[in-house]
Amino acid sequence: MIWFTAAPAPGAPGTRFDQTPQALLVLDRWLANIADHPERGVAGNKPAEAVDSCFNVDGSLLARGPDVWDGILDDGPKGECASAFPPFATSRIVAGGPIEGSIFKCQTQSVERAIGRGLYGSWHPTATEQARLDQIFPTGVCDYSKPDAGLPPEFGHGHK
Repeated sequence: MIWFTAAPAPGAPGTRFDQTPQALLVLDRWLANIADHPERGVAGNKPAEAVDSCFNVDGSLLARGPDVWDGILDDGPKGECASAFPPFATSRIVAGGPIEGSIFKCQTQSVERAIGRGLYGSWHPTATEQARLDQIFPTGVCDYSKPDAGLPPEFGHGHK
């Protein structure tokens, strides 16, 4: 489950809400339920509050439910939390990798090929800059268009 709380704007008055104690209470309730009713299993003992949620800066609930983060890891419409808190890019995402970080080991391509494919966006490195990139990445850079080179066999196929 994902819980996320808005932070106040830099320099804004007021205190920052900390959802950690609330989250620990939910986890404690979940574990107590399991201890009291082991026959129900983990899923059968899950408290109603143990779902994806997001909170306003004052700690009030903004949204809760199974679809509030939709639209980030899939192409569907954005859920309420995904709309309120869009993700920032990471170096992996900018390089064309998936947001979920599910690649164990990427296959590589030369820096020259990556530049030729336009993977550096509007930046066109000079010959000196490309030479420096070749020094930094002598075995190449990730090619996320190719399948995972390190996916353990027991995890199956079909991953990019």
